Amino acid sequence: MNMISRCVLLTLLLLNTAWANPHRLDMAALVKLLLAQGYHDIREIELEGETFEVKTLNRQDQTVSLIVDAHTGEIKQQTTK
Repeated sequence: MNMISRCVLLTLLLLNTAWANPHRLDMAALVKLLLAQGYHDIREIELEGETFEVKTLNRQDQTVSLIVDAHTGEIKQQTTK
């Protein structure tokens, strides 16, 4: 496979991945949503399938882990540490 074919294949693969999840929140939208809900000092965000795993502080300055739906932004689970 020559270099041009590889580039075209990679481009198509990347475009297909973007089209597969057209309504997933991007990182900036997720951070904005969490800040609006009173979370701050967001320390870590990981995308795991269809959810984000977030480590942050809540309004009481407690460390919390959140599981957030990647499409709706709904907090599915909150664990205080």
